[in-house]
Amino acid sequence: MKKILFISILIISFVFNGCNDDFLNRKPLDKVSEEDVFNNDDLLTAYVNACYHAIPSGFDFVMLSSLTDETHNRHGYAPNSFRQGGLTPDNVTDNNWGWFNSFNYWSSAYEYIRNINVFFEKIESGNISEDLKKRLSGEMKFLRAYTYANLIWRFGGVPIIKKIYALGEPDYSLGRNTYDECVEYILEELGDAIALLPAKMEGDNLGRASADICKALRSRVYLYWASPLVNTNNDKIRWEKVRDTSKEVMDLPGYSLSENYKDIFMNGYDNSEVIFCRLYTKTNGHNMMSTNTANGYGGNGGNCPLQNLVDDYEMKATGCKPLEAGSGYDPTNPYAGRDPRFYYTVLYNGALFKGRAIEVFTPGGKDSEQGDGGWNCSQTGYYMCKFLNENDLLSETTTTPCVYFRLSEFYLNYAEAQYYLGDEEQCRWALNQIRGRQDVDMPLIPSAVTGQDLLNKIYQERRIELALEGHRYYDLRRWKLATTYEGVDAKGVTVVKTEDNNFVYDFNRTVLKTDFKEQYYWLPIPRSEIVKSKNALVQNPGY
Repeated sequence: MKKILFISILIISFVFNGCNDDFLNRKPLDKVSEEDVFNNDDLLTAYVNACYHAIPSGFDFVMLSSLTDETHNRHGYAPNSFRQGGLTPDNVTDNNWGWFNSFNYWSSAYEYIRNINVFFEKIESGNISEDLKKRLSGEMKFLRAYTYANLIWRFGGVPIIKKIYALGEPDYSLGRNTYDECVEYILEELGDAIALLPAKMEGDNLGRASADICKALRSRVYLYWASPLVNTNNDKIRWEKVRDTSKEVMDLPGYSLSENYKDIFMNGYDNSEVIFCRLYTKTNGHNMMSTNTANGYGGNGGNCPLQNLVDDYEMKATGCKPLEAGSGYDPTNPYAGRDPRFYYTVLYNGALFKGRAIEVFTPGGKDSEQGDGGWNCSQTGYYMCKFLNENDLLSETTTTPCVYFRLSEFYLNYAEAQYYLGDEEQCRWALNQIRGRQDVDMPLIPSAVTGQDLLNKIYQERRIELALEGHRYYDLRRWKLATTYEGVDAKGVTVVKTEDNNFVYDFNRTVLKTDFKEQYYWLPIPRSEIVKSKNALVQNPGY
């Protein structure tokens, strides 16, 4: 069996046949029966492989970063409508969202949950080797936990379905379980999975769920559960769980903080920081290069960083944001001397990419509206750099792995937990482990930074370290800060080239006027699901 690549090896069609006629009961040659699947190691492995699609891809045409204050996608018509206040229970399932697994997740999630439930109902009676049965059971426990985690992070409490119902017709008659009940169930599943799985997967099984990956998910589940959005009484016990499970991941053997920030996103499991990522091949790749590369190279200029994000990259010499007093920022040379992570994440006017400088300036910039394919140019004045391999061709599918869990996240989780538990020294220590890495080497946070200022440093470090990786959307919600940051208009830069070959920058370009509504802390349950449940499902407030 080859490394799991999140692809279905075959399409499994279950055949239920109640006829007595010998001819009609003859086994179809173009289909695989349920009995075949649960009595054949390879077929059952293929069944489990297909269930890995329950994990949303981070590399959709419109990325999660374009639903928050990180990037803007000029082609993301429905997501842009969301940022302008247009989300409803009716259009949340609209195909125009362009990223089915991220927003229109409810229906697909419960389809995968049903398939996982089928697995557990049939596996014990199947004629499968015991070692494989154990491992696949652990993987399916993880996948069920991951699916429910993604549901509650989007919708809040959801129905916990443990039985098998007709395809597409889960029983919602009992309504929604509470968020706490869902967390308890997810943690039980992860505990079971950890007991069944090896610490790490190797060789042909690389990329499949492991005990280490389950522990990483457990830390994130605890973090969201401990945060202000749902931990309204600031229960310290929840933060203790975050501290302990995050430290457990930090101490796992075989991982270390990478000394090369760009490399984290290029080399998958060959990087010491990567705990879990999605692997691709040329025949089963993605289109990140063609989607996000500047129009001057023939790309679609997709998810383009906002000025809102660029302004938060500190100056390397001072550790201050550009607009803060004493930062050392020069508005005539605005991209000099920034946090090194800026250069690995954002392409700006003059940045080198694929052998030439990015040209967003007017008149005549190759990557502006006046360049070739100008309808695909960035509206923010920036292009994405993170995740893009300059050696890849835009004409081919890309194999850059999508990283789901990496070690830095758990230092950040640990820092946040220690802050809420009153251990500011340990909080600063964890933040400084990230800031002090060799190729980052940002000024360390001194002991004088305490209280709200230290909490702001936690917010800052997560914003920069995890930029564009799918965390910001959830962070702003769990912190109850989305109103503040997503309620601010999306900004970009206008660059004008003068006759003497200098550049004039206007950083106050409005890309999208936003309207964050209070109900957007949770997504709406699709109206079709409310109707299907005969109103047993209670819609989230405000929709």
